[in-house]
Amino acid sequence: MKRDTLRKAVAAAAACIALTSCGDTVTLMSSETEAASDSNTGGAAVSEPVTEHFTLDISYPKGEKLPKKYVIQGFKTVMQTPELPTGCEITALCQTLNFLGFDIDKVKLADEFLPMDNTGVTTMKNAYIGDPKSDEGFGCYSPVIVQTADDYFQSIDSPCYAVDLSGSPLEELYYQLNNDRPVIVWTTIDLICTPPMLRWVIMDDEEMWFNDFQHCVTLCGYDLDENIVYVADPLKGNRKYDISAFSSSYELMGRQAVVICGNADTGGNYVEIKDKPQSAFLSRNKAERKKAEEEEARRKAEEAERKKTEEESKKKAAEEEKRRAEEENRRAEEDKQREEQNEPSPVEEVPESPDDAHEDVSREEPETHEEKNEDYSYDNAADKEGQE
Repeated sequence: MKRDTLRKAVAAAAACIALTSCGDTVTLMSSETEAASDSNTGGAAVSEPVTEHFTLDISYPKGEKLPKKYVIQGFKTVMQTPELPTGCEITALCQTLNFLGFDIDKVKLADEFLPMDNTGVTTMKNAYIGDPKSDEGFGCYSPVIVQTADDYFQSIDSPCYAVDLSGSPLEELYYQLNNDRPVIVWTTIDLICTPPMLRWVIMDDEEMWFNDFQHCVTLCGYDLDENIVYVADPLKGNRKYDISAFSSSYELMGRQAVVICGNADTGGNYVEIKDKPQSAFLSRNKAERKKAEEEEARRKAEEAERKKTEEESKKKAAEEEKRRAEEENRRAEEDKQREEQNEPSPVEEVPESPDDAHEDVSREEPETHEEKNEDYSYDNAADKEGQE
């Protein structure tokens, strides 16, 4: 456990603190598995009966006496590290699905189907808080694993489904084991029981507490005579734990448990459960696809807006050009009309009448008379000078 990181985180903003639920908190043990008890005749997963719409009655019959010992044979632990240092919950689901015959990788299961919240605006009942690929992820609770499993079954059109058994006593979990249904259980690392140290309140005033040692495993057997349970621990491998210590850890984490109904051989198709709670948060890949789709939609909208603006500009330019052409034509027509209105009329030559000709001669006669008078006056002046 990165205790220093935890303590610094508690002092920071509550929902965004860097904490560790599991992963680098313990030294990874050998991956060799301990031999499981062979007291039962189990083994590989048993095919479930098929109905028209596949359902199983997994309730614990009242008064039914359970055997003292039962271990599901052949269960192999999937180690969460190094890919998912704080992804114990999704790894526990993955190893359970693998046992049931489903070919799914823990990283793909996390990336494609695990609802995630990297901002701390919700609780672990609605999404994995943080990032399971980080050393500082928080974790998630049973409803998130139920949704993750069901979303996976829907993607492969499987009739299988997950059931939240939270609140059930250990005896009811033992009943599931006796029917070869391994149970995903919330415990603590090394079964350390300490009270939750971190608290935060989300926007709708819902309170969230986080335990430093939160962990998740798959319960696959028990032995009441030996007082042990058989557990597939994503941090350590196949292990035996003391029932009393395991029970205390299970109680501390709120008796959270999930079981899968059906296996890879179960026939039928996926049937959506009506009114099933669905988180508003998306998995990593779904969130990235949504972001890419929104970005593509935004780009297309911007491109459409750009083309619309260009078309409108072209239309306005064409209309303006048309208006100018019409204006020029109108002015040219007006100029032409003014020119036609201001042009003088052609002059007609009229023949002279006899009266006009006489009038011209009369106008010339005074000049002749004056000349004669002038001559006459000259002659008189000469005569007078001679007389003197």
